[in-house]
Amino acid sequence: MQINRYDTTGNTGKKLIGRYRRDDEQFGEKALDEAELVPPHGSYGHLLFDPRWQSKRSGIMARDQSCCVICKGVDELQVHHRQYHYVREAKGFKVPWDYPDHLLITLCKSCHQRGHSKFKVPIVII
Repeated sequence: MQINRYDTTGNTGKKLIGRYRRDDEQFGEKALDEAELVPPHGSYGHLLFDPRWQSKRSGIMARDQSCCVICKGVDELQVHHRQYHYVREAKGFKVPWDYPDHLLITLCKSCHQRGHSKFKVPIVII
């Protein structure tokens, strides 16, 4: 399993997980609620150009007959993650192509945006 985590620091000197800022006190030895330990999922657009994601995306679209599973539209198709997996031990989210097929669906841009505006994608801590 690959994790979206990079050993970089931002201008503030705080550690980053992928593109996610991490406050040192949030991840210290102090006991916190699990929900507080997960950084925001944020954008991972650079991973969407990876050949492994492109291959996974093509397979999901083919399975869904190259149309939106909600409106059956065929324009501006995207693959949606029905949940995100945060790996506690690695302190990062799984990369987009490392999800089982049943957690991925094809949506048109309009249905995808509408879904994200109405619902929060669940984060499963593993």
